[in-house]
Amino acid sequence: MNMMKWQAVHAIKVKNLCLLVSFLLAALFSVQSTAVTVANDSTAPKNVAPAYAGAQTCQSCHQSEYDQWQQSDHFKAMQTANKDTVLGDFNDIEVNFHDIATRFFIEDGQYKLTTTNKQNKVQTFAVPYTFGFYPLQQYLVDVGDGKLQAFNIAWDSRTKEEGGQRWFHLQPIEKITPEHPFFWQRHFQNWNSRCADCHTTDLKRNFEPKTNSFDTQFSEVNVACESCHGPAGQHIKLAKKGELSGQDSGFSQTLPELKNFSFSPNKPIAHADGKPNNSEINVCARCHSLRTPLSHPFSDNKQNYKKQNYKDTHDKNALAHSANQPQQRFVDDNRLEWIRAPFYHANGSINEEVFVAGSFMQSKMQHAGVTCSNCHNAHTGKVKIQGNGLCLQCHQAETFNTPEHHHHTPQTDGAMCVNCHMPEKTYMGVDDRRDHSFLIPDLSFNNAASEPQSCLACHDKTDKHWREASHKLWGSNSKVNEWKAAREHVQNAAPQGLDEAIAFIQNPEHSYLRRASLLADLSQYRSQEGVDIALANLENDNALLRRAAVESLEILSPQARWQVLSQKLDEPSKSVRFEMARTLVESVGQLSRSDKAKLIPLLDEYRDMLALNADSPITQLALGNLASNLGDLAGAEQAYLTAYKIEPSYIPVLIQISEFYRQQGQDKKGAGYLSKALKVEPNNAQANHALGLFKIRQKQYGQALANLKISAHSDEALPSFAYIYAVALDHQSQTNLAITELEQAHQRWPADTDVLSALISYLNKTGQTDKAQQYQSMLRALQT
Repeated sequence: MNMMKWQAVHAIKVKNLCLLVSFLLAALFSVQSTAVTVANDSTAPKNVAPAYAGAQTCQSCHQSEYDQWQQSDHFKAMQTANKDTVLGDFNDIEVNFHDIATRFFIEDGQYKLTTTNKQNKVQTFAVPYTFGFYPLQQYLVDVGDGKLQAFNIAWDSRTKEEGGQRWFHLQPIEKITPEHPFFWQRHFQNWNSRCADCHTTDLKRNFEPKTNSFDTQFSEVNVACESCHGPAGQHIKLAKKGELSGQDSGFSQTLPELKNFSFSPNKPIAHADGKPNNSEINVCARCHSLRTPLSHPFSDNKQNYKKQNYKDTHDKNALAHSANQPQQRFVDDNRLEWIRAPFYHANGSINEEVFVAGSFMQSKMQHAGVTCSNCHNAHTGKVKIQGNGLCLQCHQAETFNTPEHHHHTPQTDGAMCVNCHMPEKTYMGVDDRRDHSFLIPDLSFNNAASEPQSCLACHDKTDKHWREASHKLWGSNSKVNEWKAAREHVQNAAPQGLDEAIAFIQNPEHSYLRRASLLADLSQYRSQEGVDIALANLENDNALLRRAAVESLEILSPQARWQVLSQKLDEPSKSVRFEMARTLVESVGQLSRSDKAKLIPLLDEYRDMLALNADSPITQLALGNLASNLGDLAGAEQAYLTAYKIEPSYIPVLIQISEFYRQQGQDKKGAGYLSKALKVEPNNAQANHALGLFKIRQKQYGQALANLKISAHSDEALPSFAYIYAVALDHQSQTNLAITELEQAHQRWPADTDVLSALISYLNKTGQTDKAQQYQSMLRALQT
């Protein structure tokens, strides 16, 4: 390929790639609940929204529920720091982690700590709040400008016998310096933006971009009654008048009565009486999930149902709601992260902190109508029954609680349902959390070493005698896991993944979330079959599948995307509209005046949804991209620099600013941001790739190869990185090495047609025509 043409084409690819990866990385680092700061108790409760009444008001009629709530993690989610709430040792104790000394002490009745700040200076800070309580307790540090930071040295509140009663660092392995993005005073440890939504009630972040400051307000310091039930003001008015009714409770949502589960003759698993109902999941998942919120809780309800031509936006058997009590749907008002790496393993089990809902929504349990409070007390949060009795509510003991089923001695750890079907993973050093997708254990023991394997929590797979005995007990376990096979193959862009994914997506017996997660990733195949199934699912009744279809159609040109999606501008689900707007941003500059007028209202709404999370650097990148495509270059630059102000060590920000300045003809200025990125992470694939391209534009070809090689060989590499590295090698008369690199890239990404096309071209160029023909056959198979 001509070098100039390659540079021009790739400049466009880089821009899109940076933004897409930025969105993924943002999800990786956060539960995307955002918040604002409170310096002390005197500022916290002011300007309480009139509709919120407070937990003590609820107590007057609901004493039992109030007492149960006080036993919960929700009650202790965040509390004012005092002798009754602080569990850590603040008796003038000094600890040292990563060569940084920190002293915890009490002065004039106030809890404080002295440590190194982000300017690498020693400073003393007030600790106004505790954060959580068991198995660890963190502390919120007031750093000024309305910001509270979650300190990354925590107290292990387990007993000494369990290894607790000590201070420990939440990032014990990677050296955390003041320049590191995870340093305690930087954005990713900011309570306002990262934690507060789900640890307080009625939060208002009140972020000011110009000053990078907060004026955070909340009605209650912890997760109180109205966090789940909604504002109680109208409920109390109706109660005082004696006008409460089944049709009007005064709340903006109604939580249904629990379904009864009953056994049918000769059926070992109970079934729900009546239709499944997701109302409770709509409430719990707002915090117990990895998602980006698109609206404030208990607001905007009716907007999702204007022009409602779809049967339903979440499940086929949704509960009907009266006009005065619209139900906010979680999947409409939140952008739930898909079941994909690095958040989940290929079998769907948890990897990163994904906070339960994404796991549960994959499960057969949820599909059958089980909801959170079937197992958990809604007010204490604790499980209703200890041991196997919890599962035996719906799973017949004579079938499942026997050695014939679990092949272990009764009343031992191996006979516990949860130890096989809900394996634990430890987060934050000491916090063991169970998977909620309720998987059937894989007895092959051939899955990825990092993937939870229930049996290996107790057994050693190198023990030959145990393996032989287990195979006799369990059999060969030869049944193919359709989900895992499709997920692994699609994740690695293996050719067979396309057909496997399409078959899985089309099977209505599988969960909506799994089907949508595969559909969203089909664009990497760049196939007509992938486009066809995406187009078909634009008409699906389920919002997750419609959203995934829109994301999958990013494969189309901007003009083609508009041609398809312009027919869907009355889409009822906010999360789908968000995805449509994000996908159509690049189309706006190519539209006629009349078509642009049709798109602008959607982009205005998109801007409003982004503004909800304006305290996130990733959101500022999206706002900058929107402004840039609308021709507002000054607005774009301001948004990008605001992102940099929020977190100057965040690599996606540095890369995007660099690309912006390159497009404005200020290439050297942009390269300075790439150099900053490599100071933060010298082997970062994206930054090395972008810097390599800059050096090529500067005709520093030899130096460019070093950066491009790092990017192509990285674990985080994309196929285009290997492709560009090979093109650069060929340009430097190293065609044989380029062939070697492309062959390795083809092994890694066998479905990538750019890699294959370049490999064929260079094989022909060097006279290896027979070998080129073999790869040509593979390419034709991918293109048909």
